[in-house]
Amino acid sequence: MFDRREFIAAATAVGATAVASAATPRQKARIDRSRVWRIGSPPSIANLQLVTRDTPTPAAGEVLVRVVASSINARDRGIVAGFFPIGTNKASIPLSEGAGEIIAVGPDVTRVKVGDRVTSCHFPNWVTGRWSPDVYERDIGNTVDGWLGEKVILPASGIVVLPPQISFDAAATLASSGVTAWHALFEIARVRPGQTVLTLGTGGVSTIGLQLAKAAGARVVVTSSRDDKLARMRELGADLGVNYRSTAAWGERVRELTGGVDIVLENVGRPTLDESMNACAPSATIVMIGTGPLPKELPKMPGFYQKNLLLKAISNGSRQMFEDLLAGMVTARINPVIDRTFTFEQAIEAFREMEAGDHIGKVLIRHP
Repeated sequence: MFDRREFIAAATAVGATAVASAATPRQKARIDRSRVWRIGSPPSIANLQLVTRDTPTPAAGEVLVRVVASSINARDRGIVAGFFPIGTNKASIPLSEGAGEIIAVGPDVTRVKVGDRVTSCHFPNWVTGRWSPDVYERDIGNTVDGWLGEKVILPASGIVVLPPQISFDAAATLASSGVTAWHALFEIARVRPGQTVLTLGTGGVSTIGLQLAKAAGARVVVTSSRDDKLARMRELGADLGVNYRSTAAWGERVRELTGGVDIVLENVGRPTLDESMNACAPSATIVMIGTGPLPKELPKMPGFYQKNLLLKAISNGSRQMFEDLLAGMVTARINPVIDRTFTFEQAIEAFREMEAGDHIGKVLIRHP
């Protein structure tokens, strides 16, 4: 007697076997699926797109990382919105900061291995030594796909293994802000105990810069447009705060309060350069981090010659600097300041928070 159910079961089994036997090894390797956020067209925060893709397999010189956390910088917002000046739109997946676990490595990768807890430096071509313009050719989240995915491919040359004392959340905030502050304070300005450091605003560079400078024995002055933010920065260790909105000549005010600062983390750029110079003591070092738009009047650079000031621009830092930063954080027991945490699905809301500028420290995205 014909049994329809047995016939259907047998046919299904035969069909499944045929499909499995017909699949190529490459197809089998690509069965895994994962989600990423892609930069939209035209680029804007509103046009960020959450898509599901076949999880890629790392090629030579690459690793596949299961992302645990990532964070947003001002430059990431510029890249997503289409107005970052260098290499815009070459990457499809944004974010230059993140941390996670290696789950696969390319055939020639030996320096790191599956299971390592890792982050990545900003410029994977800059391992050590002096900066060179060609580091911009590979720039995580800008010219090379970044961290805003569940599983992402990254260049192995930029991978930094985390000390056990550094959490994924902490590590996810450091590749841009932390390394930049370390480069400015320790590689350029050579901060020493008893010196005075001025840092502008309350974002990622300012908060980690405050923590690093205090750990080095320096006095730290911060600026903000809001008194409540200045109070929070004093809770984090700042010695003095000046409200630049209520005090237009805030540089002069900083000099009156301190006798002149020795180091400035100039993370705004040309619009604030004159006041930063007004705040300086003779022979001070100003490290240019920000690239803000030209003000209506070009900077007059007061005191540049009279005080013999050193003005030095930097672009993030090398992998070696990142490793030195992590070692310093372990020694000083520094935990980065994280203001708000969003889920992976709330990435657009996280960018909006960054855009609003109400945060102190970092805006974190925690991945599934």
